[in-house]
Amino acid sequence: MIKINLLPVKATRRQDAVKRELVLGGLGMVVLLLVCGVAYVIVGARVADLNAQNAQLNKDIDNLKAIVARVDEVDKLKQDLQKKLDVISGLKANKQGPVHMLDELSNAAPEKLQLTDLSENNKKLTLTGLAVSNEVISQFLSNLERSDWFTDVSLVGIDQVEEEGYKLKEFTVTARAIIPKAAKSTSTDEEE
Repeated sequence: MIKINLLPVKATRRQDAVKRELVLGGLGMVVLLLVCGVAYVIVGARVADLNAQNAQLNKDIDNLKAIVARVDEVDKLKQDLQKKLDVISGLKANKQGPVHMLDELSNAAPEKLQLTDLSENNKKLTLTGLAVSNEVISQFLSNLERSDWFTDVSLVGIDQVEEEGYKLKEFTVTARAIIPKAAKSTSTDEEE
């Protein structure tokens, strides 16, 4: 069969050009849509991956917060325990203090001196006693001042009294009782 084109040649060419442009435009649109679809899938996968990483990091942060809270709790318990240990050490040192203080008083008292009263108020001692002479009292004061267990030693007064026919010197001395650092560290070392 023979085809006869009755349309003018220019119009036919124009129609063929439009058809080609439409086909090329359609193909371009299809390619563009495919590229956009692939980009959308890739970006979506990347976003999903980042969301998963973000969720894992948030989970890790929550775990670390729990660990930090536990560490803070342990630190607080450690500080409380240290305070209690310090109080116990102080109590042990103070428990041994009176025994050592009385031993120091015994060592400081000369042979011809007798203590008749000892009172303590807020670590301030008031000592009352009898001595044969002022020199014995002076020696007692010197011995107390040399001791590490007493400070602020001072003579309040001396009166002459007669006891069983003997003339004696009645004296009053004040001093502040302290616990030397060497005694504190010794009591701490003994505990361990």
